[in-house]
Amino acid sequence: MKTKTETSKKKVLLLITGSIAAVRIPLLVSQLAKENYEIRCVLSKNAEKLIKPLSLSILSRNSCILENDQWSNIQSTPLHIELCNWADILIIAPLTATTLSKWVTGNAEGLIPSILMANIKPIIVAPAMNTQMWLNEAVQKNYEDLQNYENVLSLQPSQGLLACDAIGIGKIPPNDLIQLALEFIISNNQKPYRKDLLNKKILITGGCTSEKIDAARHITNKSSGAMGLLMSQVARFRGAEVKYVHGPLKIDKDLTDGIKRYEIETSVDLINAIKNEISNCDYFFMNAAVSDFKIISNTSGKIPKNKINDYLNKNFELVPDILKTMSESKKNNQVFVGFCAFTGSIKEARIIIKEKIIQKGCDYLFANPIDLEGQGFGFLAQNEGWLFDTKNMEHHIKKTSKIDLANKLITQIISEKK
Repeated sequence: MKTKTETSKKKVLLLITGSIAAVRIPLLVSQLAKENYEIRCVLSKNAEKLIKPLSLSILSRNSCILENDQWSNIQSTPLHIELCNWADILIIAPLTATTLSKWVTGNAEGLIPSILMANIKPIIVAPAMNTQMWLNEAVQKNYEDLQNYENVLSLQPSQGLLACDAIGIGKIPPNDLIQLALEFIISNNQKPYRKDLLNKKILITGGCTSEKIDAARHITNKSSGAMGLLMSQVARFRGAEVKYVHGPLKIDKDLTDGIKRYEIETSVDLINAIKNEISNCDYFFMNAAVSDFKIISNTSGKIPKNKINDYLNKNFELVPDILKTMSESKKNNQVFVGFCAFTGSIKEARIIIKEKIIQKGCDYLFANPIDLEGQGFGFLAQNEGWLFDTKNMEHHIKKTSKIDLANKLITQIISEKK
């Protein structure tokens, strides 16, 4: 992930409450410190029993703040107010059922609840608790109430093995996902965080397809699935209901946490998955890198090398244009967005791109160069691109991180629709 410069260093206030998941937070502090965030940690009384304050102080390069510090006689300003004023962004990880209850009912007893009451900055919420506690009716009601807070970005707890040895929902979201949410908020450039895609359904495809040649060979491409996944997470952070259809991902699977996703292999799998979902979506982003051709024959053996050329010539078939096919049944209230990788200059590619958007029948086409150093495939690559519509709009997004590009691209598209 992109390292912050000293001039753009963001101040993160990390609130840690007394779930056993708190033992994972020192790794998050270390991770954020390496990315050059300035971090201050606040520990609840119960969290102090799980993590050593000294560890957090050393990892964050700042003194760890404890419950007993709230009314210290060395404070010239109430501590909870001073901390809220200091921070650019807050993270509460883990969020326990007790702290959630205090927060939504306006109970400011304790330092962390007082901070939550006073805070108006963006805050990332990462709950963690036993499955039965999480599914308790009162907890679910409190969590639902929290979704109405405009400055709150909630990350649902994960499924998996819990500290009580049960398997279910309740794990704290992965540290990488918490950091991704942090980078998303920063990409808003100090504009207030808003859930501006609430009640919208978005279908996104991404990654490569793979076509079988024989038992030992297949046809595929370099797409990692990173751009489609980051668009999926950005849309989810902004309140949308997202479904992500993708080929094999060449990125950290932790970053898929919280996304409804369906893994496919071939172009036929992709077409079938899109057909099952396309009629229900408001926005469709066709970002998958589909193989241009496939093999008709379905052999169970390996073709000898001296016969492979003849085999390919006899069994070669072009894959249909999926976006063009889907656009034929597009509804008036739907927005379809295509993607086009190109090489060479945008001046040379512009004519082809404008022809493509008409041929494919989509509303927008985003074109990005893949032959420039540091750009193209993979999560860490940066990208730039040009968004075209069917008329004369051409919007350039300068070279930036993929999470920032995904956010800016979605912002541009929904603003155009308005």
